[in-house]
Amino acid sequence: MQVKLLSPSQWSSAKEKITRFLYRYGDSRITHAGLAALNELPPARLAASARGAATPAAVAVGVQDGKLVAVAFAEDGGERACFVVVAPDFRGQGVGSMLLRAMHRQMGRLTCSVASDNPTSMNMCFRAGMKAVSLHTGPTGKPTLRFEH
Repeated sequence: MQVKLLSPSQWSSAKEKITRFLYRYGDSRITHAGLAALNELPPARLAASARGAATPAAVAVGVQDGKLVAVAFAEDGGERACFVVVAPDFRGQGVGSMLLRAMHRQMGRLTCSVASDNPTSMNMCFRAGMKAVSLHTGPTGKPTLRFEH
């Protein structure tokens, strides 16, 4: 499994393929706001600032034998959006946690919100070294845990 953080030019060329992947494997768990944030993402947001600071956004992909098997996205350290989608054949193998760790290294901080009825995603966050720090009502009205790294 190879984990890649996309550069601005890679994002521009891969955007359509990634969007199709998300709709195919996202299991209707990605919020409309999260998808909108990704679709509106200007490539320049993936570039580090001039003073060498972390990037304001990250798109990470998992690739196995040249095939896209996982996608993760976070913007503003996860405050605006954070999600991970893994193809069914690769779930439970730690791929999502690897993508979260890569995005954390790229951005310097990371937060994610996970609905309480999604224990698999909670486990992924814990495996990535994140900690649950609060409980709130999410955008779908469900109790939602906030994870931070």
